[in-house]
Amino acid sequence: MESNTLKPRDYLKIFAVMFKIGLFTFGGGLAMLPQMSAEFAGRNKWMDEEELIDIFAVSQSLPGVIAVNAAMLVGYRRGGFKAAMTAALGSTLPSFLVLIFVTAGYQAFITNPYVAGAMVGIRAAVAGTLAATVFKLGKSTLKSAWSWGLFAVALGLTFLTLNVVWIIIGAALAGLGRYFTGKRHGIS
Repeated sequence: MESNTLKPRDYLKIFAVMFKIGLFTFGGGLAMLPQMSAEFAGRNKWMDEEELIDIFAVSQSLPGVIAVNAAMLVGYRRGGFKAAMTAALGSTLPSFLVLIFVTAGYQAFITNPYVAGAMVGIRAAVAGTLAATVFKLGKSTLKSAWSWGLFAVALGLTFLTLNVVWIIIGAALAGLGRYFTGKRHGIS
């Protein structure tokens, strides 16, 4: 952790990156993941893809909004508690400001045909960026038959509408079982 070396401009950078992500992503927390990946592991080199995948997994497993959880974990990784709070504020402030604006003119906004048309396009773009991120992160995560098998089981259970909490708990238990079994038998 770099908490002792962060300067005010570093906090401003964390805030600005999170604000930009929060301002330009539509479709909820999962829709932020492609931009987070591009900013954190790509443009700013704050972490590698594998660490980012771990942060996304933990963020999904914790209560609360995945985007805020991920922002706070990345902020904490960059500079401790203050950076985590800076990241959380940066990621939530755009939504807060947009909600104030939309709430003031809700009736005109919700019935506007231009807004409805834009939302159709935005939903399609969100689905595409999510699929691209899943593919990209999958390439760096799914490196063994075991991980592919677990992925297939989790995907199948998701389509059977099993609550995602049970899927995550089951996958964590399977991973722990594999870890302890592998250690006992000399498998890594």
